[in-house]
Amino acid sequence: MNKKTIVIFLSFFSPLLYAQNYPSGNSLLDKIDANMSSETTVMTASMQVNSARATRTMTLKTWMEGDKKAFTEYLSPAREKGTKMLKLDNQLWLYSPSTDRTIQISGHMLRQSVMGSDLSYEDMMNDTPMQEQYNAVVTGEETINGRKCWVVDMTARISDINY
Repeated sequence: MNKKTIVIFLSFFSPLLYAQNYPSGNSLLDKIDANMSSETTVMTASMQVNSARATRTMTLKTWMEGDKKAFTEYLSPAREKGTKMLKLDNQLWLYSPSTDRTIQISGHMLRQSVMGSDLSYEDMMNDTPMQEQYNAVVTGEETINGRKCWVVDMTARISDINY
């Protein structure tokens, strides 16, 4: 065999060899979408917000039905305690105990920060399956904290996607 034949052979067959070792990017997106919602969920979570001045930790409890209904109540710190959010389909309301007011978050307000974090209200409202938002290709493998992980390159399918 001459060099030309070897190069052609390797370049033709090497993608096939690698493809057999990794799942398809789309199958991973399907699994992620399947894990993102359930019939009912109740969870208590903490959100840590780091800023130049300080780090704040908020505790909240959320009740969800699928990805269309959610109710969240902030439990701590005292300044945020009693703040509530209600999501019904594509509508979001926020109750602030300090002002005793309920407001609907809509339009440009959806792009605002949730409690000073990098998360926006718009992020919370997004329930579009990842399969509809991205094209995904598994390009490799890495070990992180002792666990094997796939490297996935994701390209937006739509122009106004957040990430």
